[in-house]
Amino acid sequence: MRSSSATYGAGSLQQLGYLILLFTATCVVYVVVVLGAIMRACRLSLFGLMRFLKAELLVALSTCSSEAVLPQLVRKLEMMGIGRPVVGIVIPSGFSFNLDGSAVYLTMASLFLAQALGIDLSWQQQLVMVGIMMLTSKGTAGIAGGAFIVLASTIAAVGHMPLAALALIVGIDRILNEGRVFINVLGNAVAAIVIGKWEKDFDVDRANAVLRAGAAELEQVDAEHDAAENRAVANQPQS
Repeated sequence: MRSSSATYGAGSLQQLGYLILLFTATCVVYVVVVLGAIMRACRLSLFGLMRFLKAELLVALSTCSSEAVLPQLVRKLEMMGIGRPVVGIVIPSGFSFNLDGSAVYLTMASLFLAQALGIDLSWQQQLVMVGIMMLTSKGTAGIAGGAFIVLASTIAAVGHMPLAALALIVGIDRILNEGRVFINVLGNAVAAIVIGKWEKDFDVDRANAVLRAGAAELEQVDAEHDAAENRAVANQPQS
């Protein structure tokens, strides 16, 4: 950021601030409108799901890696009533192929760089960049800052703008990374719910009870249930 402001003036910081605000607003709109509509169709509360996954979302924000919360996210979704086969397939594959936040970041960052350099990209060039980024972005969820490497490789492959343009946004990549990781984790949790309903391997009533009660209360109930089952097994007469 110091290099950018020294080279292009303090006005460049203002433009970077606009990019952060616009990206944040886009993430908020995506979560509230798109994911919110999906959750309403599933008869669940989006904000209840966010409260239930609060710890996982905070860990993802602090590490900037979706893979850091994979085991805990799988356990929480099974606790909600989603079948283990569905969760076991959707979440690991979703972290490789369903990167909503990375898609938002890559498209906005590429257009920002083109506008900053005064390059007018045609619709064909934009579609080519989007297609390449959709292919090269797979599997980047477990790498902190992996989307930035994807953006660099895409710019180098397409050749519409110089690779040195990435110096303009490298200083704020960490801030943008937090937003895209948040959407990646939340989007895959919603995807697991949708696939669970689709496969009829999802208990909606249990999910609503979990989101209302919270994780702590449900863990206590499950622990008491497991203890009762263990006592019942121990008290069975030996054959």
